[in-house]
Amino acid sequence: MGTGMPAVPPGTGEHPVLMIVLSANDLAASSAFYSTVFGWQLHKLSPELATAALTSGPVVTLRANNPEGFQGMVPFIGTRNVAATMDAVVHAGGGVERAPWSVPMMGTLARVTDPAGTIYGLADALPPGAIPRIPIPFGDAPKPPDGTVCSLEMHAGDLDVAARFFGDQFGWGTQAMMPQFLTFDPGAGVAGVFQSHTPALRGVAYVYSSNVSAALAAIDAAGGKRLGDPMAMPGRATFGYFTDPSGTTMGLIGG
Repeated sequence: MGTGMPAVPPGTGEHPVLMIVLSANDLAASSAFYSTVFGWQLHKLSPELATAALTSGPVVTLRANNPEGFQGMVPFIGTRNVAATMDAVVHAGGGVERAPWSVPMMGTLARVTDPAGTIYGLADALPPGAIPRIPIPFGDAPKPPDGTVCSLEMHAGDLDVAARFFGDQFGWGTQAMMPQFLTFDPGAGVAGVFQSHTPALRGVAYVYSSNVSAALAAIDAAGGKRLGDPMAMPGRATFGYFTDPSGTTMGLIGG
């Protein structure tokens, strides 16, 4: 069954999302939670960081010691030159949230803001070769393995501005989907949507689950908290929402 959605023109593939960083101020509890529910094998890098390289989709990193109200999920976009990309973002109406810094085995990182103030990371640890695309698993689109970060939802106050900004700076393709939503496709790796309706949730990662109802039950049992019941959208997917033990809001897409 099709999705009934317009096709999104793929981006250039030159600037995929390489990593998502989740706020996890209770690092031990959140690490145990994601390992139990999704099978993520998280490795503690420091008292502040734990990371998992999944078999599909972007790397996931949990970060503690975040200030109150910090964005729950920050996607890090790949680039060959972090400093040059940061300068271009600022020139186009964005800002610098954290100046470049280096992390062993992860290269140079920085955090910037788009014109709406939503935070994105930059990372230069692009792997050799092409990164496989992960279509949003709606309708008859291919389904990734359970536990894959399969889509992102980012806040953009003005969707026309977001389309121009991410198209010009990162070569992402975009397509209006419905009022207050704009789909995006970097052309490699994970895709997602911009939303203009909820500035309080600036970044939400969606994890694929072939059984959303069972995943929500496992989330409750593992110390998370479901946010309502599964929501089925015929022809698209079933959605679920939850918070992890650190209070970070996450989504589920699947069956």
